[in-house]
Amino acid sequence: MKSVFLEKSLGLDIREDSISLTLIGRKLRLAEVLAGEFIDLKLLTGKDEKAEKHFLDQVNRFLVEQNTWPESVIVSLPRSLVMFKTFELPAPDMKAVESMVEFELERHFSSGLDDLYYTYQLNQKSGNIFHIASAAIKKETANYYLELIKKLNLKPTVLDISTFANSNLALLQESKNSAVTALIDISPRALEIVLIKKGILEFSRNRTWENTDIKDIYLGKHKSSDRLNNVSESTTKLIISELEQALSSCRNIEANESIEHIFISGGGTLAPRVIKQLEKETQVSTQFISIPDSVSPVLPESFSSYHMMTALSLAIRDSRKTNFETNLLPQNLRPKRRKANPKTSLALAAILVLCLVGWIGNQIHYNNKTLASLNGQLEEIKGEVSNLEKIDLEYISIQQYVDILNAINKQHPPKLPLLGRLSQSLPKDTWLTNIKFHKGEMEIKGFSPTASKLIPLIEKSPSFKKAGFVGTIIRESTGEKFTIRAKLESSL
Repeated sequence: MKSVFLEKSLGLDIREDSISLTLIGRKLRLAEVLAGEFIDLKLLTGKDEKAEKHFLDQVNRFLVEQNTWPESVIVSLPRSLVMFKTFELPAPDMKAVESMVEFELERHFSSGLDDLYYTYQLNQKSGNIFHIASAAIKKETANYYLELIKKLNLKPTVLDISTFANSNLALLQESKNSAVTALIDISPRALEIVLIKKGILEFSRNRTWENTDIKDIYLGKHKSSDRLNNVSESTTKLIISELEQALSSCRNIEANESIEHIFISGGGTLAPRVIKQLEKETQVSTQFISIPDSVSPVLPESFSSYHMMTALSLAIRDSRKTNFETNLLPQNLRPKRRKANPKTSLALAAILVLCLVGWIGNQIHYNNKTLASLNGQLEEIKGEVSNLEKIDLEYISIQQYVDILNAINKQHPPKLPLLGRLSQSLPKDTWLTNIKFHKGEMEIKGFSPTASKLIPLIEKSPSFKKAGFVGTIIRESTGEKFTIRAKLESSL
């Protein structure tokens, strides 16, 4: 069954004398690598028509073989042609630093910005310090490559450099606890050293190989094991030397800090040997950049990780959120995002309609089944409902009688239990001359040797509350004459 893709994207990693291509198809969740190719070129200088024709013929052949002209085209230009700068800016917030950054770029790129295509990445460090990693290329140089790509009937959506593309892959695999990470990009003509500290690109340096045999070994033209070992050893030594220089040159890496992890990109047939020797010499964990989780692990035979990882990172750029959203293309040269493909939209709409119809049909069937079950239960209980209605009427009638009796009891509580509790509360040397119960209250009159002690005794009884004297206590020859009122507990 032929796969259906939401969009196809092409990554073109252009180097001085080579190009890597990776074509992907984007699905809802994963991107699938459809094809890849590494093409050896003559040096593109703008003066060699044969070299340009070879470039156009080979890329065009790839597109024809894949029978596609992709919607997204992401291109990286040779790192040696790009000026790279990093610096810090103090600012109160992101909005303020964005208004200042172009002025600062003018200062760092001495030729000025008028003749440059430039891009930058902002990252906030501790406090109100913002880190800027910027890249710029002469318009004349960039336009030369853009014109070549235009002849292929391709419209670049993003113009980038390998530094940012490879760093995006490295940061996906970087340990959260890693302080300083090194990224080594080995191409047939040059070596790039990148230092990343806590997710921020601090340093980048590019140098051309002095040993011209590296390209042939990179392409696998030399099969001699001894020759491969010798070149990989010399390459490893040079990389270690460049790393040491990079650490000493990077002002944001302290003297007591060291590289904790090394990623390798590119390298061709040299890559496995360089990784092994570099880890042995430095005692630092070293690995090749791997395929990200957003890409299907099933790869075509035409794709080579040791040649096309940068191109892959470019190709998946528009299908996911990346750490570095850089683009050297000015706004006026960026193509507008295409409208949705009608065929794809119709197919998705048809699938959605079918799903909705199926869901609605299932709901109707379920509702009908439920309704039939409820009707059956209703018929069963209809006979019992009439009996229940009679019971309800009898219950209501009895409840009314109970309410009437409770009201009477509240207004005229039974006297005998109250008199019993009152006699238990009062001392033997106290006698009463009058007792009255009315509307939830009790009033007693009488004589006692010490009338003041009667209130606490009465309130100790659960039948009375809020007891108190009415009027004053009168002392007579027979004792203290008193009148006491108390509330009756409503529960009685």
